[in-house]
Amino acid sequence: MPRTRHRQGRLDPPRRRRLTASLGDRISALGGVVVIAVGLALAAIVEQAVMPPAARHAVAGRRPVHVRHSRTPRPAPSRSSPSRAPVSPAVQLSRKVETVVLAERSRVARRDYGVGALPTPIVRLTRMDRARTWAFGTETIPPPSGMTVMPESSLYVAQRTRAGWQVALAGTPQFTTLLRKAPAAVVPAGERPVLERFSAAADPPLDTGLMLPWGVGQSWTLLATDDGVSGFDGGDGRVLAPGDGRIYRLCSSAAGHGLVLLIHPNGLATEYYQMSDVTKVRDGGLVKRGDYLGRTGTEQPCGGGEAPQRMVRFAVTDATGTMRLDHFQLGGWTLRETAAATFAERAGVRVDAGNPLLNFGATPPSPAPAPSGSPSPGRTPKSGPPSVRVPDVPLPGGSPGAVV
Repeated sequence: MPRTRHRQGRLDPPRRRRLTASLGDRISALGGVVVIAVGLALAAIVEQAVMPPAARHAVAGRRPVHVRHSRTPRPAPSRSSPSRAPVSPAVQLSRKVETVVLAERSRVARRDYGVGALPTPIVRLTRMDRARTWAFGTETIPPPSGMTVMPESSLYVAQRTRAGWQVALAGTPQFTTLLRKAPAAVVPAGERPVLERFSAAADPPLDTGLMLPWGVGQSWTLLATDDGVSGFDGGDGRVLAPGDGRIYRLCSSAAGHGLVLLIHPNGLATEYYQMSDVTKVRDGGLVKRGDYLGRTGTEQPCGGGEAPQRMVRFAVTDATGTMRLDHFQLGGWTLRETAAATFAERAGVRVDAGNPLLNFGATPPSPAPAPSGSPSPGRTPKSGPPSVRVPDVPLPGGSPGAVV
């Protein structure tokens, strides 16, 4: 019986062959799958080795491959190529004028301002020809912060050559030379003679033929300010031209602002500062006696800050700067400026600073007491007697109730 059971547990040969064949088929099928998997893996490896990076990252790789992965160094910029944009002729001119002004006018400005270091000059370009080879304008050395004085200022004419801009300031022989050569587009024929006389810096006449810079018959207060400068305020506040002349606006191009220079036909000039609502007459334009120039104010557009008191600062000047007002005759008065006081004289009447002064117009003043020596305008204050205030007295020729 055990032998019989053993025989029954064995597979017969036909069935064994079928089972073996089935197992072999399965192994063969499994081997085929493995071969296919290995083949796919090898194909992927080959594809990674052959295909470029851009094909593997078609969405993310937005930039060109050579920008992201190139190791080629960028070419260095040529040393001969300019590192900055070319500087315009106007900018070159402004820098040149600044250099010339500080070289030629800084000593006077430091003395008048009482400082060692000066701010950068303010350069205004009034005119330049189309070829950008000629220019005319103004320059101003601003007063230091907090200082209420008349600014140092002048005119310039310039020519551009191969060597650069050649700049000449008014009051120098080079100014007249360039002035005569400059084209009419830069220096019009009507301005040329008065500019030449202004630059000549001859001794000006004491009898200026000018009136005081406000309406005839009005009395304005005479105010003492810095050397060579008087302040005036009163009436309707309208500052008027004391005589005919050519007008130039300095230090500010903003409408209604700036220092006003009025050059009269004889070459003498008058300056007006601390005004508001300045006239719109173009630079170089002709104004007549009595024409509006501006209004008394407190602003100082050339620097220094706001003045504490409303007025117009007034000075008589030539191409080299402001002059002492001592013995100049304006508006029927002889102005006096000593180390001790600023005042005006007429027919033996003396009006000290702080008192009203009547404008008689452009009329010769009555003879004043003859000063010792031969007076002439200068820039160094002279010593004089102490100021004696004269009571206000009515004078003829003015509006009703006018006093000095």
